[in-house]
Amino acid sequence: MELIGTLLKLWLMNVLIINCSSAVVPFKDNYQTLIGGQGLYNASDDVVILNATNFKTNIYGSTKSWLVEFYNSWCGFCYRFAPTWKALASDILSWNDIVVVAAIDCADDDNNPICREYEIMHYPMLKYFSVNAHPPSLGLVIEKGSSIDSVRHNLISRLEIEQQEGRGITWPNITPYRNVEITDVWRTTSNNVKYFFFIFEKTDFHLGTEVILDLHRISSLQIRRVTSDNELLCVVNKVTKFPTLIVFGRNESQKVVNVKVSSRQGVRRAIKDYVIAKGINIDETIGTTVSHDMAQNVETAHQTTIGTIVKSREEQEGEEHSSKKTDDYLYQLDLENALHYSMNNEISLTKSINGEKMEALRKYLAVLTAYFPLRRGNTYLEVIRDVVKSRSTMTGEEFSQLAKTTEEVMSPVYSGAPHQWIGCKGSTNSYRGYPCGLWTMFHMLTVNFALEPNKVPRADFSQDPTAVLRAMHGYIGTFFGCADCAAHFVEMAGKNKIFDAHSRDEAVLWLWRAHNQVNARLSGDATEDPEHKKIQYPAIEHCPACRYVNGSWNEEEVLQYLKTKYSYSSIKYDGISGYNSNVGMINIGNGSRVRLERLAKEKRPTAFGWDLNVFDISICVVLYVTSTAILVLVCIKFAVKRTKKKSHISLLPKV
Repeated sequence: MELIGTLLKLWLMNVLIINCSSAVVPFKDNYQTLIGGQGLYNASDDVVILNATNFKTNIYGSTKSWLVEFYNSWCGFCYRFAPTWKALASDILSWNDIVVVAAIDCADDDNNPICREYEIMHYPMLKYFSVNAHPPSLGLVIEKGSSIDSVRHNLISRLEIEQQEGRGITWPNITPYRNVEITDVWRTTSNNVKYFFFIFEKTDFHLGTEVILDLHRISSLQIRRVTSDNELLCVVNKVTKFPTLIVFGRNESQKVVNVKVSSRQGVRRAIKDYVIAKGINIDETIGTTVSHDMAQNVETAHQTTIGTIVKSREEQEGEEHSSKKTDDYLYQLDLENALHYSMNNEISLTKSINGEKMEALRKYLAVLTAYFPLRRGNTYLEVIRDVVKSRSTMTGEEFSQLAKTTEEVMSPVYSGAPHQWIGCKGSTNSYRGYPCGLWTMFHMLTVNFALEPNKVPRADFSQDPTAVLRAMHGYIGTFFGCADCAAHFVEMAGKNKIFDAHSRDEAVLWLWRAHNQVNARLSGDATEDPEHKKIQYPAIEHCPACRYVNGSWNEEEVLQYLKTKYSYSSIKYDGISGYNSNVGMINIGNGSRVRLERLAKEKRPTAFGWDLNVFDISICVVLYVTSTAILVLVCIKFAVKRTKKKSHISLLPKV
């Protein structure tokens, strides 16, 4: 039987290696329900929602420029950034004939190829696409900054460069006015223009550009900015403070307009009040921006996250333990959903996997293959591991195809239940989910690596007590979509000496301490699920003996708690067809009690991990033998032809 399993794996590897160099195998499921449905934006926002279907048709050949946020709906940092992005879209809505603010959710299976093609290596990533952009343009990265103002200023800097380079010729002129005589402007100004305004400002300010863009739809006005380095014009007009607003009409002398508040809103208000007083009607909806209170609220919310600039899956995950949820179980569906997303969505975003990235992937797959509890055995993971080991480099697209093709060929790999979170389910789709699942998966791996040290005695990592932590460290640092979160985890791992654990039990406790450290930092954060508070776990109700009387941790009891909760025998199968739960009570340490589900009876697996009957095995063997026979026959045919050809040549008379 073991020989049959080996032959079957070899045949599958041959099939998959061949497929990886061909067209992508069609694959589609309803995994979108797992990661949040519509994402972080909806029709009520001023953000244009892009997807794989409409992305290129909107971006390329457009008469407008586009500023696109590539984000991931499970990413905690993206969740924090979403209010800023929404506020920015509202703030510059009057510019939408010049630049459109949009977003695309890379967590959506359908959008995954787009995000890979456009080299999105972390979330959120902002990219600017020029007017009339065409392939192979992948856009220009725009820095996010730390507030609405900083994002807007970074965008303005890009727009100014665009216009200086000859693009955006239909836009209002946002380049600084360089002439030394302001009356020259009438020579090239439309007859519709009644009043001309000059905003004198310091060289590194953006106020003038903002006001020009805010009011550019008002045809009766023309606005230009003058920077302080135009010293002659400043002297001629007796400008000594900035900003200063000067106006003049076609038949009127110039005049300094009083600006009560030296801000974007203040200058805009001064311009409107002046022309209204002159009898010119202005649509008050033109040039409106987000209210000061709204901007302040968004800024305050953003500032609460600045100190914890790194989180997301890794940290948003600290939500695994809830102050509202009373059970404390390990669910098979949570583990499988985390694995599925990691294999099918996350790793594939890396454009090229080689060097250190390939080494990180190999370590990750090695640990998964050895200790992940797929119900039908781990041949699926073994095949992927062996194919990756045979390659020195591969693209993310090739890995995605490998994972999906292997899953289709060996279906069913997962439990076949609807994709849904159980223990990691948030109060809404914006909370918890994958980050929680990833934490849960690595806790499970460290625990079972400690509980079953001899499970894979010949594994390359069997003698390294930090093997699972190394796999986690490499995965987070290399493939974790939220770059800020990944950087934070790597920094924390260094400070906490992740690789200094001298035993497998120490590795279990290291991860527990790290998780609680993340929970403490993110308690009260904007990404915290209001119904699942980030606490120091385990909660007293789940493990009373885990704390001493003075509140400090009894780590011996904590270790026992972790080993019980995350062991294979404690896995619950809620939501999986064919399982009935028998809930019992198990003692932990000195009387701590945790409710755990007893493992239901399963079909006895075959020697190579699948629930196959004799007919299934026969079919697989026939396929393997047939393909091998065909290859042998082809080789014999070519050999015979070659022999005949040589014989024919040898019979010819020598000249």
